[in-house]
Amino acid sequence: MEIIIKKNEAEINENVASGLLVIWGVVLLVTLLCWSGVFDIYFDMTIVLLLVALATLVVPAVMILKFHFYNNMMKYLIVTATAIMAGTSYVLFTFQAVIVFVVPTLIAGLYMNKRLLYYSGILTVLVIILVHLITGIYLCQPWIEPFTGMEKILRYGAMPRCLQYLGCFLLIKLMVDRYMEIIIHTVYTKENSTIDMDKKMAEEKEFEMMLQALTERERSVFVLIVRGYTNMQIADKLYLSNGTVKNYISTIYEKIGTKERNSLIMKYNGYVKEDD
Repeated sequence: MEIIIKKNEAEINENVASGLLVIWGVVLLVTLLCWSGVFDIYFDMTIVLLLVALATLVVPAVMILKFHFYNNMMKYLIVTATAIMAGTSYVLFTFQAVIVFVVPTLIAGLYMNKRLLYYSGILTVLVIILVHLITGIYLCQPWIEPFTGMEKILRYGAMPRCLQYLGCFLLIKLMVDRYMEIIIHTVYTKENSTIDMDKKMAEEKEFEMMLQALTERERSVFVLIVRGYTNMQIADKLYLSNGTVKNYISTIYEKIGTKERNSLIMKYNGYVKEDD
């Protein structure tokens, strides 16, 4: 279970990075609508929003997609950055942006990592309280904030927002727990099923036959696939373009007769050495 999730973490990072760029596009669209007069928002506030979005959304995405940064702490950096972005949006737009507080937890849920999920929950609650303290001191747009004064903002703003968020958090946690149970059950069943030595030898022979059916370059790509590398990581490892890697993978899938990447990792990972 942990091996499969760990090997898929780099791929999740890449998918999340693409999602961050989509969110950046939404922020840019909102800004353009403000500048065109559709939304009545101060110009300097839109600049702040763009700068924070650039730092918290675009920078992590570029680190992953352009510079291929795959540090184990990257997922925590992403959750922290999106929580900061959510807090900034709330300070600028108050209750109109409350839904953005769910984004860091949704991203954490993609990693199927309970520690990261709890981190996102604690961090988001702290951010909600902090941004209400900020709005209690200074309201960027007082005409859209229904409550004024620190006590009312904390009582009628922060407390209900925390309770609403915690409700969403519990639903996301239940969803993540359910999917993890399904994955664990599948892996447990596979690992604990009675497999005799003949079947293991047959699988290893099948893997060797697959390798023999491939060219030298295709074998290099196939071995990295089985080791859990993403397309981008394979391209870096073999000094190829992403398009070339995709072409190789299409040819490999056609030759071996399957496109189930995770199935290949689970079935043949044990027959690949790290130095292959």
